[in-house]
Amino acid sequence: MENLIDIANRAVADYGFRQAVLYGCANIALRWSLTEEETAQLCGSVVAELAALPIPVQPEDVPAEQARVAEIIRGLASA
Repeated sequence: MENLIDIANRAVADYGFRQAVLYGCANIALRWSLTEEETAQLCGSVVAELAALPIPVQPEDVPAEQARVAEIIRGLASA
């Protein structure tokens, strides 16, 4: 799960990286050596959350959005 959180944190802060995740989640999963379960979560729930973010996330909002998305990812692990 920590890899997913790392990817999401970077995607929240860096709009260019977010685009790479949104449109190439399978490639990101390969590059980060994610498991099949992590890949499914990245390409499903995580991408959906990232797609809903404003373009761009304002710098002062980045920490709060990162924390929010991280909590969602942690919730996926316990589901």
